[in-house]
Amino acid sequence: MSAPETAAETTDVRALMGGEQANRVSNTKRNEAERKLNFWERIYLIEIFKGLVNTFKMMFRPSTTIDYVGTKSEDNQRHVPAVGYRGEHYLKVDEKDNIKCVACYMCSTVCPAECITIVGDETDVDQFGAQRFKAPEVFEIDMLKCIYCGMCVEACPKDAIAMTTTYNQVGTKRGDFIFDKNRLLKNNDEFMESLGLARSGKDKDGRFPLSPDGCGPDVTHGLQPFRQGVRQDGA
Repeated sequence: MSAPETAAETTDVRALMGGEQANRVSNTKRNEAERKLNFWERIYLIEIFKGLVNTFKMMFRPSTTIDYVGTKSEDNQRHVPAVGYRGEHYLKVDEKDNIKCVACYMCSTVCPAECITIVGDETDVDQFGAQRFKAPEVFEIDMLKCIYCGMCVEACPKDAIAMTTTYNQVGTKRGDFIFDKNRLLKNNDEFMESLGLARSGKDKDGRFPLSPDGCGPDVTHGLQPFRQGVRQDGA
């Protein structure tokens, strides 16, 4: 253009309405008024020394961190999960130490995170009885995908899976959070021991406080006197 541009011609109306023009001017004034650092401030040695002094001062002070699961923590410092807290999963067993899961795939079907993998296998008649046809050969839960919704517990028709109150999961690699059948059974043993119950969940009075309606291990087989029989080939 031959003539110099006017202020109206160079002003972006949309930027002015959005406040961008005013912000640009204020930032420019702030930068001009900012004090320049001297030589010692630019090499940051003094600031580094100040930080080291503060670090060494803190090293000799009493710790303010509460070891809420350690032996030195007090009762009022320990975290106690609420009733119904959904923590790590575990697989239940009956009084014969047989896994209660019948590999019906209900839990893996209803799981919204699709984190449960089950591979069923034919059961041994002498071990599980004539009416028990399947048991899980593979039962895995990917805890990194699990959202702890408890849908698997609600869907299980045999009361074979439940959730502990364990919440502090620690692992050094992703494989540590793939809970296989052995890990889930180990969770059962540790959880029952912490509650003072037998491995099957039975208390000293012969009841099963963790089972719905006190069904206990009998719900695994669901045997009725008129249904007991001998398994036939091909069944």
